Amino acid sequence: MQNNKHTGILFLSFSSNNIHFLLTDNKGQIKSWTTANKLRSKGIKKALPLSTFEIVNYLGSKSNEHNYSYLHVRIKGWGKNKKNVFKILKQSKLKFLSIIDVTAHAHNGCKIPRKRKL
Repeated sequence: MQNNKHTGILFLSFSSNNIHFLLTDNKGQIKSWTTANKLRSKGIKKALPLSTFEIVNYLGSKSNEHNYSYLHVRIKGWGKNKKNVFKILKQSKLKFLSIIDVTAHAHNGCKIPRKRKL
């Protein structure tokens, strides 16, 4: 088991227009955050792997600054770049303990029972 002082939680939130990255400690206190738009990637350039690569480098430097050697990852949202961002994260020097997709899936509720025909 890893030491809790050196683990953090990375939240990835995908929206239709942007990607939000949030780095917290185990208690949920925010240590650092960034978006694809914040690092001067505007318009269609937010979808490019280069902007994602810059963000991963930024997160790597922030995790080193806060002395996080391992991260838990929580992924939320629907995005066309979800797989690409995850590939770049796996190629980075960041080490992950767990990866959880917490996207809410609609199931349209319970089925209404059929009326009995006589």
